[in-house]
Amino acid sequence: MRLPLILSLLALLGLSPVPAGAQTTPAASQASDLASIENYLNGLTTAQADFTFAAPDGTVTHGVFDLSRPSKLRFEYTEPKGNLLIADGDYVIFWDAQQKEASNLPISSTPLDFLLRPKVSLTDGVKVTAFEHSAGVIRATLVRDKSEGDGSVTVAFGDNPIELRGWRLVDGQGQTTDVSFSNWTFGMSLDPKLFHFVDPTRNGKRGR
Repeated sequence: MRLPLILSLLALLGLSPVPAGAQTTPAASQASDLASIENYLNGLTTAQADFTFAAPDGTVTHGVFDLSRPSKLRFEYTEPKGNLLIADGDYVIFWDAQQKEASNLPISSTPLDFLLRPKVSLTDGVKVTAFEHSAGVIRATLVRDKSEGDGSVTVAFGDNPIELRGWRLVDGQGQTTDVSFSNWTFGMSLDPKLFHFVDPTRNGKRGR
């Protein structure tokens, strides 16, 4: 799997998108919900979860997610084993174990940027184009202010308590990818080496 595809996989939700014609949340309630989401994300320091990717071609992959805010995260694949995606503070690096090849992009040019900023804002540089709060789930669809044609990210959160469920990415060609999270734990000590990419062909397998 190459980097453009894997970054497309950084989409959220194992949930359905906002339905067409869904009831609009009143502006005051929407602002309150968005503020709660920002407070939740800005309050995160370290976290772990299981993840599932569903790619546009129907491929489903699984693994373990590590987060160290701000600026760092790691997707370590158990299926297919050996693949890695790391944000090291500056770049997102994807290691394709089958091809034995690494690719990278600046964090700021990927959908991960909104999650890894020192201060998360759902209004600074992005626009909320759809919003729904129903059945215990908050969904907000975001586009970049200056790059609406590049696609959108729909983030999904449980509302009691606020908790990230996943996200859905729709790229500029209309391809849709989902990422869902489960089994969250928070506030643990994470080895900084988790977020430093080392070529596995030269250093062998790293244990968690």
